[in-house]
Amino acid sequence: MSALHGFQTWQMFETRIILESHVAGLAAERGKEEHHAALAEEVAEMFASIESPSDYLIHDLTFHRIISQASANPILAAIIETITSALYDSRRKTVEHSTDLRESAEMHRELYRAIRAHKPQEAHNLMEQHLRMAQIAQGMERPSGRRGASSAAKKRLGRAVHAA
Repeated sequence: MSALHGFQTWQMFETRIILESHVAGLAAERGKEEHHAALAEEVAEMFASIESPSDYLIHDLTFHRIISQASANPILAAIIETITSALYDSRRKTVEHSTDLRESAEMHRELYRAIRAHKPQEAHNLMEQHLRMAQIAQGMERPSGRRGASSAAKKRLGRAVHAA
């Protein structure tokens, strides 16, 4: 975590979007049945813990760890672990204010299905959508003057996620 000290949360989130979307594609190509079973279990636990945001967060983080392990690239897995660990403390403090964990759980289920079905491009796209929506929901948008998406683009992204 000390290696990431001083960076803005949005910068770490942006890095996650870039890395984890590709890692999800690799997981769809390389994941084994043991990964699929573990992902299915975490999705079930997410749905079971919707009323307990702190428990939900643990299953969410575990889900993302399993995907990074399923990529069969330990370097990427270590980088993602470092970033998610750095974000955990801030997320632990804000997760209690989450309003739609059911939608998040549904997004995780769709991502799991794409990985299990060995659909790398779909897994890549779903992970990118998931993380962008999480970034918006958590209020971690880039500072003024550095915004990448307009309000209209965010609405389209929201509709795309609901359609996924």
